[in-house]
Amino acid sequence: MFNGLGFKIIKENLVTHNKKIIITVISAAKKLKVNSITNQLVKSIAIFLTLLLISSCGDEHKERFCARSPDACLVEAPPEPEPIDIWWDAPLPDFSENQDRPTISLLGDRTLLLTLGDDYLEAGAMAIDTQDGDISPQVVINGQVNTDAIGDYFVRYSVTDSDGTVAIEQIRIVRIMNNTAESLSRRPLGSTISNFGYLEYLPVDYGQTAEQKPPLLIYLHGGGGSLEFANTSDPTLALDTVINNYGVPKLIEDGQWDTTLPFVVLAPHLGAVPSAGFEERLDAFLEYAIRAYDIDTSRVYFTGYSFGGLLSAIYAKDFPDKVAAVASISPAFSDDVDPSANNFCDIESVPFWMFHATNDEVIPFGNSIQVYNSILGNCQAEVLPKLSLVIGGEHAIHHAVYNLEALVGGHAQAVYDTRFDPYDISVYQWLLSHSLQDR
Repeated sequence: MFNGLGFKIIKENLVTHNKKIIITVISAAKKLKVNSITNQLVKSIAIFLTLLLISSCGDEHKERFCARSPDACLVEAPPEPEPIDIWWDAPLPDFSENQDRPTISLLGDRTLLLTLGDDYLEAGAMAIDTQDGDISPQVVINGQVNTDAIGDYFVRYSVTDSDGTVAIEQIRIVRIMNNTAESLSRRPLGSTISNFGYLEYLPVDYGQTAEQKPPLLIYLHGGGGSLEFANTSDPTLALDTVINNYGVPKLIEDGQWDTTLPFVVLAPHLGAVPSAGFEERLDAFLEYAIRAYDIDTSRVYFTGYSFGGLLSAIYAKDFPDKVAAVASISPAFSDDVDPSANNFCDIESVPFWMFHATNDEVIPFGNSIQVYNSILGNCQAEVLPKLSLVIGGEHAIHHAVYNLEALVGGHAQAVYDTRFDPYDISVYQWLLSHSLQDR
């Protein structure tokens, strides 16, 4: 069994298509205390079911469970998806404190703004080592800049001293712009030192002012965005599964994103669900983002859908001092919340908004009510949690929440349970209203 915000294995019997689908949610970080007698076979089956079913794309008697609601199944699953371990087994970047580590300092601007057709002149970098002294000539520069094509280009700087100690890599972003900027950049696994491949959006004015650093929004996709639901192992093409799972990346890709919003948006491709260690891997990704981008670390926000909504809440629970606020859409909570768990109430300092639909046949909306009531009844929340229940909506309400159609009076004409909170303010404005500096 698992502790925390009720993040333990869920098992519900399924005999026919008309009975409830088996939902298995695994969150097995060390802090959540995995039962040691759980055998590996059961764990493997549970992980497989989580990946297959949490995206609402189950297959029973050759009929898709979500056939009654096409919008609830945005990515087709291949007949026999197999976990691809590399997506969760990629090495974590090493940001540990080490006085013997050489340091790299960029020469020139960290973000360089050029107009289409301009010449790019490499400014280089300086590297200093405590034993070897100036090792700047040994700096290795990777990355290509095409000034004839609009884009946000990475130029990477690395160096290793004579003892084999590697410096923390530095990145320069070269923005080639005309009347427009790059909308959505793909950073496939292996193209950076990040342990995830990811999609990146930079606001139009990124790098143009040093007075006000932009906030960071990390979006975590649903289970249908995992690689197991794609027909490719190409790390670049695999990022399309995140877009095809809809939500924030799809809005940006389709040009429907509100470009006045100040966020740097990063959407990692989570790949598969590991049985342990996902909190550490998400934390490593955030640490990478803080070093790669000029962002305001007091305004880091997490949001996610389904499986990603669950992970967003777990991360906020375990790293509350790093997260300014969280919005979880159709979060994959279990049906048993344990407020006696040691760190359950660590989320009490994080402003937390949940959205769920009363006709969700994948994750029962009652699970979110239990989490909501448990925070209210057992914790000392500095900001009261919010819960918005869409009457009659199904699992895949995330796109309507993110494109604001689900706002009260919006195009979706959503109706909300009056016992809880209406969706009466943009989720983005609500996130931006919170900062770590307010605590």
